[in-house]
Amino acid sequence: MKNSTQTLGSKILPVSYPMITTYTQHAHLLSILTHYECAHPWIFSNYIQLYINKDYKHHWGDFYFPVTYELRPSDACKWITTQKLHRDTVTTKWDSVIHFIVENINANNYVHTMINYFYVPLSDRYNKLQLHHDIFVYGYDLNREILYVSDFFKNGVYSQAEISFSDFQLAFDTNHLTTNHDYLREMVYLYTFNDQYQDNFSADTLVNSIRNYFTKKTPEYWEMFNYGGDRHNLDFGMQIYTTLLNYAKETSEQKAMLDIRPFHLLYDHKRLMTLRLKYLYDNRHLIKLNQEHIDEFTAIELKAKILVNVAMKYNFTRDTSISENFQTLITNIENEESIFLERWLKNVGIQ
Repeated sequence: MKNSTQTLGSKILPVSYPMITTYTQHAHLLSILTHYECAHPWIFSNYIQLYINKDYKHHWGDFYFPVTYELRPSDACKWITTQKLHRDTVTTKWDSVIHFIVENINANNYVHTMINYFYVPLSDRYNKLQLHHDIFVYGYDLNREILYVSDFFKNGVYSQAEISFSDFQLAFDTNHLTTNHDYLREMVYLYTFNDQYQDNFSADTLVNSIRNYFTKKTPEYWEMFNYGGDRHNLDFGMQIYTTLLNYAKETSEQKAMLDIRPFHLLYDHKRLMTLRLKYLYDNRHLIKLNQEHIDEFTAIELKAKILVNVAMKYNFTRDTSISENFQTLITNIENEESIFLERWLKNVGIQ
């Protein structure tokens, strides 16, 4: 659907399954942007650089945006207009969060907020854990008294679902009972798709970003926004494989559980690179780019997907031989990607 679906007493804003699903700050935003083909050049131009903390056990890794520890992708995207309201403003100015959501959906605003998943029947934390998480709301039905929502509800899989008004209201109102960090800082985000924006796509800029990823270059904005304070604790671009391998070794030695997310991030990165190459090829942005390049990288993407599955298998068995295969696979993916990018940048990249 290209436009919102609206009937008497209901409205659903357009969404598609997002190209990236490792973390919600990307998945929620990209469920909007993936739907609109005009916004795809922005996605392909931005989700290139990666960073990861060398001490992954206590920190994390992600796609790089300026001010990397904030929820910044939506602020950096001109296809999206973002508004932020404090939760107290919502509860003071509206008699219920449901009325607030309905009013904003009617104004073509997607809603992104924190709620207590102890009271969300969709979630595997339901009646188990007082833990808040961010949820994305893109529609409502007054007759059925439901909201249309997206998040990682079960087994870490990003999905679209329905939640009753009463369950959502309770989960919103009991947010104060949770103990984990509120990374939205008690703000409610509203996103509007800006169909008036004109994107100035540059294949040169995109290729240069891929080169920076390949050469492990520190992003130009790092010193400006992060003051260089923890640069020595971070890996950028292809360097992240070193941290992933060290993390896998340490986890295996301790027979501990692997956090799947950094390996899913790697898979998201390869999957998006394949889509990026297809976009460049289909739109003839790089004359020397051919189908063989796409096929080569698709094989790398497949190995990254296998890596995620092997990580889950290791978590289930804690078998050291599986971990050894897992570590070998990390090295193989790194080598194959390095060989591909070096040759690709030389033959196809703009010098």
